[in-house]
Amino acid sequence: MNRSIVTLLIFQITVITSLRVLAQSEGGRGEIDFSNDGRGWSFGLNVGVYYPSKKTANYYNGHPSNVNNVNYVMSNYYWYNEIFQSLGANDSISVAGLPQNMHYKLAMQPGLYAQYSFNPQLALVIEFNYMKLKANDVITFEVDPKPYATEPDLRLYPMRGVEERVYGNIGIKRTWPKTDKLSWFVTGGVNINSTKVKKSSFYVEDQFYTEKEYSMINVYGDNSYIPNGNTQAFTVYQGGIGFGMFGGAGASLKFANSVVIEPGITANWLMVKLENFRDMNPGIGAYVRFMY
Repeated sequence: MNRSIVTLLIFQITVITSLRVLAQSEGGRGEIDFSNDGRGWSFGLNVGVYYPSKKTANYYNGHPSNVNNVNYVMSNYYWYNEIFQSLGANDSISVAGLPQNMHYKLAMQPGLYAQYSFNPQLALVIEFNYMKLKANDVITFEVDPKPYATEPDLRLYPMRGVEERVYGNIGIKRTWPKTDKLSWFVTGGVNINSTKVKKSSFYVEDQFYTEKEYSMINVYGDNSYIPNGNTQAFTVYQGGIGFGMFGGAGASLKFANSVVIEPGITANWLMVKLENFRDMNPGIGAYVRFMY
């Protein structure tokens, strides 16, 4: 996560510096004219990136204590035999290792933004940001040897989780105007989030290098998977509504035609609704907001 934070900070410093120079070239450095009380609505689009806490990524590691676990697949006679054949095993196969420290990849975060300004310094802000998060690691299989081998071999295969999140932030924005083109601001408030699990799977490659997905989400309930059978699969929803708080800071740069560009950084402290992973955890994001 440290490398991702450094990347976000470098991104923000570069954007703020470039836009500040450009804004200053658009006009003079006179003070803000407060003849207008500044009341009214403004709307915008967010384009950014987000890096969540890795703590919830272990929801997808297949551990037996998780709701989605590798035993669900390996205990099924038909899936076990499919994997057995794919690995070219001679005697038996078993899971020798599961990820212990999964983490998410840096995710794109587009969003919608609105603010109601009470005056040039204070505003109510409302925003909704979407992200698709992906967690990748490997599962280790132990495959018993062929007759000519003396030791079982260990093979690594991909394990992946995918979830969608929507963050809704409602809070206050405090602005400090510096010139008629540049202001600094801080924001803070409450977060309401919605999480939906899209995938929790591992993948096995056969001797012809064809990869097959094995989902650890139980879509058969109390029944079991039978190939070409009439077992009904159900739609399973995992996730739900969580809550937390957010805070951030950035710069506001005014251009011609009432266009405003705001690069900024936002930090979250929140709970997402994933079973057995509902502790409060941090997250950090960087964005550029385009307002009119």
